[in-house]
Parts: sequence; C-alpha cells; structure tokens
Amino acid sequence: MKGSGSRAPDKGHKIGILAGISAYNEARYVGSIVLQARQYVDEVIVVDDGSTDNTAMVAGLAGATVIRHTENRGKGAAIQSILAEAKRRNPDILVLLDADAQHDPNEIPALTKPISEGFDLVIGSREAQKDRTPRYRRIGQKVIFRSSRLASKTNIVDSESGFRALSPKAIKKLDLKAKGFAIESEMITSAADKNLKITEVPISNIYTKDGSTLNPIRHGIDVLSRIIVMISQRRPLFFFGLAGGILLVIALIIGIRVINIAASTGTLAIGSTILTTLFIIAGILTIFTGIILNALGRRK
Repeated sequence: MKGSGSRAPDKGHKIGILAGISAYNEARYVGSIVLQARQYVDEVIVVDDGSTDNTAMVAGLAGATVIRHTENRGKGAAIQSILAEAKRRNPDILVLLDADAQHDPNEIPALTKPISEGFDLVIGSREAQKDRTPRYRRIGQKVIFRSSRLASKTNIVDSESGFRALSPKAIKKLDLKAKGFAIESEMITSAADKNLKITEVPISNIYTKDGSTLNPIRHGIDVLSRIIVMISQRRPLFFFGLAGGILLVIALIIGIRVINIAASTGTLAIGSTILTTLFIIAGILTIFTGIILNALGRRK
C-alpha cells in the first residue's frame, strides 16, 4: 500500500528518471537521502521492507512515494517491488540506491550518463576508494566479488554495490528471484544472460558504522552461498569439474598413504583403501554430473 504523504503519479506524464530506495529501519537517514535524490530525479519510490521504526513516515514527509511490505522480506524482495513499479511506469532511467547513507545521491548524474550512451546496467564502483572500507569487510568483499564474476562471466569489479542505474530495456528484461542481498549479483548475472550492456562508473566509498543493520559475517556467508548456487547453475562444468577434481586429489593423497603403509609394513590399510575408493567414485560421478548438466544447458 502507499504511505501517507505520497502522491500517485499522473499516468499521462512520462517519467524521466525514477529513483528506487529499499529501506529497513532507516528512519535516521532515509529522509535526507530522499531529499537529495529529488534534486536529480523526477520521482522517488521508497519500499519500506517491514520497518518497525518511522521509516515510511519520514520517507513520505520527504516527498517519496512509499510502498510498504507488511513484514521484512529482504532486500531482494524490495528491489523486486521497485522493478515492478518501474515496469508499470516505464521511466527513461531507473536509479537504485540504499537508504543507509552509504551512497551519495549527488552522484546520480554521473551514474545515469552511460545510459544515454547505450548501456543498460550501470554499476557504481567503490573500487577506487576501497581503502576506506574496514579491512575485515574488504576481505569478505573480495571473496564475494570474485565468486560473482565467476557466476556472471563478466569483469565487474564491485558486484555488490547497490548504487546502479537501469535502462528501459533492462527494466523490461530483468526478472529477478533472490529475496536477500544476493539480488545484486543475480541482477548482473541475469543482465549478462540477456546480453545487456553493462559498465561501471566510480563512486564515493562512504562507510558509516551505524549504517548497516546486518551482521557482516552472516550477511557475507548468505550472499556467498547464493552466489555459489548461481555458479553451479550457470557454469556446471566448471563448478562440478572443480569439485570432482578436488575429490580426486584427496583420493590421490589418501591412496599414496595406503601405498606407503603397504610398502613399509606389508599390510593393507583397509579403511584408507575403502576411503580412497569412495573418493575416486565420488569425484568421477561429480565430474560426469558437470558434463551432463553442461550439455543439457547448451541444448536450451
């Protein structure tokens, strides 16, 4: 439902730039973000994802159109709601940004410029200012970035940046499923699948200690697990081939130990021999699984 203080857009009026903000318990920052964004866009939509504070009220008072989820469904669900609204309103550009003050709305013009040059998805990259991020977060981000690049087969450096711009073509073609923070990686993967033109532009790397309501370790594990699932689906030969190869290497290590024991004692280590056999079988079956899934994927 739409929150108070919101105004439904005139259906006959063409929207140039639409900004979409996902928010969960961000009453402290969301009003400022909305006010700053309104300088550069025609309308701001805030999806209040089941907040228990005054996020919806503050966003509405700041001039945003507010869509409320009755319960917290995750950032992915909030982005899906924004995309659904964008598909209905058909803006020239959709800008996505977070409500936690870690994106600078004043950089919206720089983010949207590549859309006019023919790109469909523009990612705001924090790579140039990565030193501003705490070291423990940089380590986790690096793992996620590399995993996401494997899934999408792109050279995107900052795959987890939520500050991005979409063309009408991207708005129309993207059909996202992830409910949590893996939505950012899924968006890049889906865009690559649909041959959309993707690029990055540098943005400021703003880090606020109280900006995120998530445990960074739990958040990182959740995103990484979902990216791994995407890799297995998009690149089954690589994923299952690598897993099978690891199993065969383990079998080789155990097998060498079995041979050494037999050579030195003249007895066969039954347990280790059985374990070696199991790892060999598992490794071969895993590799063949990758081959079969890859062949099926190419036939689609």
